[in-house]
Amino acid sequence: MSTTPGFGDRLARAVAARESQVVLGLDPDPARIGEGAAPASEFCTRVIMAAAPACVAVKPQLAWFERLGSAGWDVLERVATLAAEQGLLVIADAKRGDVDVTSGAYADALVRAPFDAVTVNPLLGTDAVTPFVTAARATGRGLFVLVRTSNPGAGDLQDLRLADGSPWYEAVARLVAVWGAAGVGSSGMSDVGAVVGATAPHHLAVLRELMPHQPFLIPGVGAQGGRPEDLGAAFAGTRAAAVVAASRSILYAADPRVAAEALRAQLWDVSG
Repeated sequence: MSTTPGFGDRLARAVAARESQVVLGLDPDPARIGEGAAPASEFCTRVIMAAAPACVAVKPQLAWFERLGSAGWDVLERVATLAAEQGLLVIADAKRGDVDVTSGAYADALVRAPFDAVTVNPLLGTDAVTPFVTAARATGRGLFVLVRTSNPGAGDLQDLRLADGSPWYEAVARLVAVWGAAGVGSSGMSDVGAVVGATAPHHLAVLRELMPHQPFLIPGVGAQGGRPEDLGAAFAGTRAAAVVAASRSILYAADPRVAAEALRAQLWDVSG
């Protein structure tokens, strides 16, 4: 058994130490920064160095790096390592998930340094998620499983009603709680968390009830229209119960540090 602290406890300690729940999303869009690996590296480095003091984590969206081929992976490794050196947790936003053997290969690829956690797609069920859970738990890392996402089309499938009348996303939430039960640490937070979008805040209370020990990773604040003041139910009085990802609203702000600090203050107030 690993003696490494579980991810839930690591996250709780980081939130307390940095007094922040802000996750800086790294989405280096070539339409805004220029094409190629060098502009992506320079842009991400500059934003990390500016905003890091106001953040608890970074969340590189792997697609923006993978589109650059092997050079993009080099950039990803460098900027993730830089973020870790700045004291930030690193969440690889990969949304992987496949049959168990392939999920095991994905886990080998992503559940490792410099990443502290990875996002996982649960569509294929328990056997597809288990390899990620096993790998993460053995190394003190974590997962964030897609439950109810922030995109406009999320409801097409995630809100479908099952035979018992409950929506599909609630069934996923129940599974996430089961997958994370053995990974709950002394902080009360598990190493298996949930991705829950800020754009449908009316879902937060029931999802918190279904997943009392799961840290929420909440995208959708800022450019997608989610508002910090609507997120209180996600925290339920526990500051480390949720972290909030913001990308464009910080990345392309006139001063990323000021934008990150403003969001940090809003969330700290809402979560207390």
